Amino acid sequence: MIGAKIGWKLVLAVFTMVVGLVANKAVTTAWKIGSGGKPPKGNEAGYVEVVSWAVASGAAAAVAKRFAEQRAAAYWLRSTGSLPPGFEKEAVQGAAKDVVKA
Repeated sequence: MIGAKIGWKLVLAVFTMVVGLVANKAVTTAWKIGSGGKPPKGNEAGYVEVVSWAVASGAAAAVAKRFAEQRAAAYWLRSTGSLPPGFEKEAVQGAAKDVVKA
């Protein structure tokens, strides 16, 4: 069980890093295209620009994290034939909620 947890954390970390790098590059490129300049850093921009960048990069990070978790879980399931550690409980809870809604 401990080996599976460590293995899952490693798989998730790799997926998260790769997807995070791609998301960061995508949001930075979109910012450059949209604004015509580099993303703001430090004290070189106004509040609106800084807040806009924070919202854009935060949203991209959240979407990337969710995408990485889904892809890593699918990979884990294909590789091992079972759900990743911690997902079993979530799957049972989700199924119970579906039954209650019906």
